Amino acid sequence: MRNRRRFLGAVTGLLIAAPVTPAAHAAPAPAPAFPASGSGVPGMPQLGRQSLPLPWGNSVTVNRVGYVSTTGTVALSGTYRCLRDGVDIPRADILVTLSQGQLRQGIGGGPALCDGLMHAWSVQEAANMHFVPGAALVESSLLRFEIQQPLVPLPRTAAVGERAITLEAREM
Repeated sequence: MRNRRRFLGAVTGLLIAAPVTPAAHAAPAPAPAFPASGSGVPGMPQLGRQSLPLPWGNSVTVNRVGYVSTTGTVALSGTYRCLRDGVDIPRADILVTLSQGQLRQGIGGGPALCDGLMHAWSVQEAANMHFVPGAALVESSLLRFEIQQPLVPLPRTAAVGERAITLEAREM
């Protein structure tokens, strides 16, 4: 029984690592039956297949609903996980960008705690552009700062989250 598990684990590892190349006589793969995220929204970029964050690595997510007020204040939220990875200074930041039609603006962000646990993030900022209730796209990035030179911490993108969301009207 133990050897069978080892064998199945080895075969599974080989199948996962094997490159996916079609045979010479194979027909092209059919188009997926489901539309890509963001399709059907005028002016929104087409997103590829979204991947789920690994439960043991760095990750950042965006909630499906954000809020916009009549004064232009935007509120967005999500979650993140940042691993310590043996770094002496576990410093990281969350950066958030909102896009709607032809409008695109960095909404802000904040500091992130790198302790390996899941944490919530939120940002509320008055936007310079006039976002309206409706479909939008949010990109969030988890940036780690690592010391590779004696004095200058260099940023490294540890995780990226991208999601088509709905902005709802709400006074803040």
